[in-house]
Amino acid sequence: MHLLLIGLLGLGCSADHYASKGKEALDAHALPKAENLYRKALSRDSSHVDALAGLGWTYLLAGQQDAARGAFERCREVDVGSTECMRGRASVASADGNPALARSILDAAVGIEPHDAGVQSSLALLELSQGDLDAADGRYTQLMARFPARAEYRVGLAELRIRQDRDEEAVSVVEAALALPDVPRRTQAMLYQTQARALVAATADRVDPARCSETAPQVRVWLNAADAAVEAAQATGVELPDLPVVLRLLRRRRAAVDAECSRSVP
Repeated sequence: MHLLLIGLLGLGCSADHYASKGKEALDAHALPKAENLYRKALSRDSSHVDALAGLGWTYLLAGQQDAARGAFERCREVDVGSTECMRGRASVASADGNPALARSILDAAVGIEPHDAGVQSSLALLELSQGDLDAADGRYTQLMARFPARAEYRVGLAELRIRQDRDEEAVSVVEAALALPDVPRRTQAMLYQTQARALVAATADRVDPARCSETAPQVRVWLNAADAAVEAAQATGVELPDLPVVLRLLRRRRAAVDAECSRSVP
């Protein structure tokens, strides 16, 4: 019985255990906690691929690109065919301003696992950043068809719709994603931020100064909803570097509407 108890305790403190807990912390955007848990996993198994990849993503989200690069490179040494670590290396390359290298890494990952959802998502994001909207649209459409309950893919699709000037569709995409169960906290924050951007974008050229009483009320409804989305993003506790930019855009747009309508008053 004593030996059995020791064995059970050992399983509870295994590298797999700590890596799994690290993933939970990463999904909750508890980055210091995630780092600590992944390091505990690696202290038990220095070649644990999931822990190395998770540590890399943790550092990347924290803006520590050099540390992220080191974790993903170590992962490549351990398992050259790990598509998750290849995705990580590609993300570091993109953050370094080297999309060509990112593309070559992701193309190699496709050669290993053509239908890997993470790889396809990374390719869609890269294509979106490079302005290849049609290619990104095709990938996100396929990902949503395959994984309708994965909210993270809808973040990319909503961003795509904004860039296609289909702002109201972007709002609908976000609303559907937020209605899904068990959306990770960081994904929630990104969805709210994207919702705010889409709502502000949807108000462009909607106010006719000669007909403010008719055209401005709906615009103000959308701007109020954008305010609420920014507050919801802040309430998640996730640090989003672009959120202050979105807030400034929102304030400028509200001031512009007020100015346009004040000029229309006799």
